[in-house]
Amino acid sequence: MDKKAMSDFIATLWNIWNGRNSKVFRNVEEDAKVIWDKAAALNKDFHIFNLLDRPMIPKPIVERVWQKPEAGFIKINFDATIQESLVFYGLVARDADGFVYGGHVGMIDKVSSIEWAEMYALDESIKYARSKNWKYVSVESDCASIVNRFNSRKEDLTLIGHQVKEIRKHTAGFNFFKANWAPRCCNKVADALCKWAFINKSCMDFNMDFPTEIHDLVLKDAIN
Repeated sequence: MDKKAMSDFIATLWNIWNGRNSKVFRNVEEDAKVIWDKAAALNKDFHIFNLLDRPMIPKPIVERVWQKPEAGFIKINFDATIQESLVFYGLVARDADGFVYGGHVGMIDKVSSIEWAEMYALDESIKYARSKNWKYVSVESDCASIVNRFNSRKEDLTLIGHQVKEIRKHTAGFNFFKANWAPRCCNKVADALCKWAFINKSCMDFNMDFPTEIHDLVLKDAIN
């Protein structure tokens, strides 16, 4: 007996048993057609919602993409990675149309953990925005711990907590500043810049002349 036939059989027995209980305990006798209809409805629900077999109504696949900033804002996405005992980081600034305003890639050798590396990239992003005199800025990272530390106003007595507090002071010159978390799938351009920095082992500032390696990713984000 296959799985579907077995599930139909069990559902029918279950409803027959419920019909028997209704007669014994409530003196309500259900017609055989009613019992069969209940079994059929239960079978239909089971085949739709069970987690063991391929669903009859598959869930739609929703691809998460980079979200454009509000009009008038510049969003800076940043990322960092540690390779061969060196930190490589990248940041890219874009407007509400997905237009690239500039960015930076770099490398350092004085960071020991990925959280410190991400914090350094956050600091570089803020410095970059200040150098451009942008007033309405948001930064975005896929490192939840750094974003949470930055946004938290609770006292953090750790070394990294103290450093994040110092970095937060650098945002005083903005009219509006916010830091957001995004999943890695929404931070692909910054991630690609990290890879570029690692492959080329170099630092670089860019404006509209961004590396060709990120062109397709920038275009995809802009049209979404």
